[in-house]
Order: sequence, then structure tokens, then C-alpha cells
Amino acid sequence: MRSLFFCPINAFENLRRAINKTVNLPDLFNSRLALAALVAGSIAMLAACKTQPVEPTAPPPVQSSMRAPDEPSKALPPDLYKVMPMYPGAVVEHVRKPKGAMREILFSAQGQMQQMVGYYKDELKKNDFHITSSLIMPARKTWSCDFHYNGRPGSIMLFPSDTDKSRMTIDLIYELPAHLDESLMEPREDFDVKGPGEIAQQAPQLNLNSNPNPSEKEKRN
Repeated sequence: MRSLFFCPINAFENLRRAINKTVNLPDLFNSRLALAALVAGSIAMLAACKTQPVEPTAPPPVQSSMRAPDEPSKALPPDLYKVMPMYPGAVVEHVRKPKGAMREILFSAQGQMQQMVGYYKDELKKNDFHITSSLIMPARKTWSCDFHYNGRPGSIMLFPSDTDKSRMTIDLIYELPAHLDESLMEPREDFDVKGPGEIAQQAPQLNLNSNPNPSEKEKRN
């Protein structure tokens, strides 16, 4: 019975001795140490990659699709409304070239927003401009107004100047007048006639009656 009980123990002991003979414990320890060093080095490299600052690339400049280049002169263009009210003391800052059927002109002026809003409301009505909408935002010191004149729409926006907060910017956008292409029009005929001509002489009337009156027949005889 005792030999049977200790038989499995002897088998495990023999297996442990066989493993000790085939595997050199110092070599196994060294290989584990090398593996641990390799893992530690990899972790350190990953940490260094994460902490290394990455220079951000600047995004390409975004150009506004609504802004057109300036005209060479700041003179008011002839396509502006003939009766467009101009705020007293306003200075032309930019005259944009037409973009499609619209043009933009920017002014700057010294004045309070409420005073300027009242001026444009009164003057637009006096000059037969029809105001379709108006919006004021006191917190931002901004006012916008849409209108049309003889079928041509336009808008005005007031807001503080970006360069000088004591001044207000007047942003005027309006539709250009329609131009007809004369090459597509039918040629115009001009007649050199000063007045009615002479009346033509009337032709004598012929009597085609085959049976004249008896009185007339006797007269002929």
C-alpha cells in the first residue's frame, strides 16, 4: 500500500529532475530578464512618441465667397440709386466690384447707432424706398434693413468699425440696374416725314346706271 501511495510522487519528482537537466536555469533567467528589458524599452518608446509635441499644420486660408475685389477708385459708381440717402459725414472706405448682379459699398461715419437708424428710416421713406424688413440688435450695436426701389432690391447694415470702435460701418449692398443688349434688339426705323403730304386728287365718279332717269334722257335729246 505504501509503495502504491508514493508511486505518483516519485513520478512527479522524476519529471522535475528531467526538466532541470534539459533547461539551464541561469539561461532561462537571463532570457526572461532580456524579454522584460525589451518590453520596458518598447513602453518607453511609446511614451516618448505620445509626449513628443506635434507641430500643428496651419489650415489653408479661407476666402469669403461674398467679397469681391475693390474698384480702383473710391468714387461712387453711377449704377448706385440716384436718390440714395447718404449719412452726413460718411466716408467711402471700399467700393467693391460687381459680383453677379450685386455690388457692395462700405462707408464709415461718426455717430450713435440710434441716431443713424432714425436717419435712414426717415430718408429712405422720403425718397420712395420701400422698406421690407428691419432688425436691430442693441447688444451688438447692429442694425440691418432690407428695401427695394423701383424693383431693385438692396440692404443696409450698421455695425461698429473693426479698426475704430468709435465709428460705425455702413454696409450697403444693392442690385445693379438691368442693361438691355442692343445687339439683340430689332433695328429701329426712322422715317424722314415732317407731316402729311398733299391730298391726292379724287378720280371722277362714273355713272354705271344703265337705266337713267327719263328726265335726264330727254335733256340729252
